[in-house]
Amino acid sequence: MEKKILLVFVLAFIPTILGRNATTGTIVVDVTTTIAETDENFVCLTLDIWPHDECRWSKLCVWDGHASMLNLDLTLPIINKAVQAFKSVRIRVGGTLQDKLIYNVGAGFEGTCHPFQATKGSLFDFSVGCLYMERWDDLNNFFNNTGAIVTFGLNALLGKYKTQGIQWEGNWNYSNAEALIQYTVENNYQINSWEFGNELAGLNSIGASVTAAQYAKDVIKLREIIDRLYSNSQQKPMIVAPGAFFDEKWYGEFLRKTGPGVVDVLTHHIYNMGAGDDPKLIYRFVNSTYLSQVSNTFEHLENVIQKNAPWGAAWVGEAGGAYQGGSPHISYTFINSFWYLDQLGMASMYNTKVYCRQTLIGGFYGVIKSSTLLPTPDYYGALLFHRLMGPRVLKIDNNVSSDLRSYAHCSRGRTGVTLLFINLSNTTDFIIDVENNINLSSGKRNASKGQRMKIDSLREEYHLTPKDGLVRSSTVLLNGNPLETTKEGDIPNLLPVYRQSNSSIHIAGWSIAFIVVPHFVAPACN
Repeated sequence: MEKKILLVFVLAFIPTILGRNATTGTIVVDVTTTIAETDENFVCLTLDIWPHDECRWSKLCVWDGHASMLNLDLTLPIINKAVQAFKSVRIRVGGTLQDKLIYNVGAGFEGTCHPFQATKGSLFDFSVGCLYMERWDDLNNFFNNTGAIVTFGLNALLGKYKTQGIQWEGNWNYSNAEALIQYTVENNYQINSWEFGNELAGLNSIGASVTAAQYAKDVIKLREIIDRLYSNSQQKPMIVAPGAFFDEKWYGEFLRKTGPGVVDVLTHHIYNMGAGDDPKLIYRFVNSTYLSQVSNTFEHLENVIQKNAPWGAAWVGEAGGAYQGGSPHISYTFINSFWYLDQLGMASMYNTKVYCRQTLIGGFYGVIKSSTLLPTPDYYGALLFHRLMGPRVLKIDNNVSSDLRSYAHCSRGRTGVTLLFINLSNTTDFIIDVENNINLSSGKRNASKGQRMKIDSLREEYHLTPKDGLVRSSTVLLNGNPLETTKEGDIPNLLPVYRQSNSSIHIAGWSIAFIVVPHFVAPACN
C-alpha cells in the first residue's frame, strides 16, 4: 500500500463557547500530491468601460463617480497604492461596451470617434464610444507604475451587422484593433494578453451573439496580427477568448475550429449569485449547497479544455457575484466575501489559472468603493489570498460540516501549508486541533502530539470578522482590529497573530480565517 503523509485536523463536539455551539470532526489535507495549479498571479481585478452617467436603475447610477477605465482619476493615491500592495496583480480591462469602443488611431478612425452617448434602441442603448490615445498612454503609465499585468479586451463586433434576433454576422474589421496594437508595440507598452470580445458566445450571449465558426475565423486573424506585429519582441502576448458565459457546445466547437497555436486562454464569466436587486440574494451567501453549484461549470470547462485544447488554460475573466452592477446593499459588505473567497478557493481546485474580480473600482461590486474610495472587505480578502495562498492546490477532505468551507494550498514563497476556512454559520464555532502526522510514513503512528510536532514552532492566523458582528458592515476586522487606510491612502499592514502550532484553532461563527502552518514541509510543496 502506498504510504501517504497527511496533515490532520482533529475536532470533537465540545460545550458552547460565547453563546454558540462548538462543533468538531476531522479534516484531512493530503500533502503527497497536488490536485491543481494556478498561475502565480491568480488574483485579478477588472476595470470596466461604462461612462459615468450610465443609469441602470431609477435614480441610481451604478457607474456614477467616474470609476471606469475611460474616466477614473489614475493619479488617486488610494487606487495606486491598492494595486501596488499586491506587488503584481492582473488587471483585465474590458466589459459590455468594449464591443462598441473605437480606438482613435489608424486610417479611417483617427479624429472620427466620439465619447459614448445614450442612444435608445442601439446595442446596449449606447452609441459607439472612443478611446483616445492620450488616455491609452495614461492607462499604460498607470499599469507600469503599479506593476499591473494587463489583459485588454478588443472590439470583436466591428465590421459585423445584425441579422436576426441577437445574431450578428460578417467578418471582423480588424484594421482599428491592428492600429491600436501597432501603437502599443511602438510605444513599448507591456500588454500581457489581448482578449477578443465580451459575452458574444453561445446560448447566454448578452445583446449580441456570434457563431463559434465565425468567432474562430476572427481569432485566427487576430493571431496572424499579433504574430506579425510582435515578431521582433522578446515576449509575445497571449490571446484570450471568448470572455463569455460558458456554453459547452459552443466552446468545444470554437476550440476545434481554431486548433493549436491560436488561443492560449479560455475565459468565462460568472454571476451565479443572482440579480443585485433580488431580495433573496443575501440568503445565498450563507447557503453551502448553493455556493457549491457553480463547481459544475468549473468541472465542465476543465473537461472541454482537456478534450479539445490540452495546451490551453482556463480563466474566470469576470465575476462579480451579483449581476446588474452588484447589489447596492451587499456587494461592498463583509458577507460578500463568503461567496468571493469561497469561489477563489473552488476555482483553483479545477486548474483555473486566473480569477478576475469585477471590479477594482466601479459599480457596486468594486473592491474599492467608488463613492468613498475606501477598500471593501473583499479587497483585504483578495490581498491575503494573493499573499498567502501559493499556486499549488492540495486535496482537502472535510466531513465536519457543510457550513465550514475549507481549502488548502502550499504556502506562497515559503515552506508549509496555508488553509482558508469560511464559517457560514452564525450559531456554530469550530475548535480545531492541528496534528502534524508527517511521522506516519516512518511508522510513528502512536507518537504523542508533542512528539509529532515542534512544540516551540508557531503558526500564523489571520481572522477576518465584520465590525460589531454585523455581516452587512463595510468595515472588516483583522484579528479584532479594524482595517483602515491612512489619509494618504496607505494600505494598513496585515499582521497575523501567532499561536503555538500544537494549540487549538478557533474559527468563530460568520468569520473567515487564513491559517499558515510554516513548520510543516509538505512533499507536494517542495
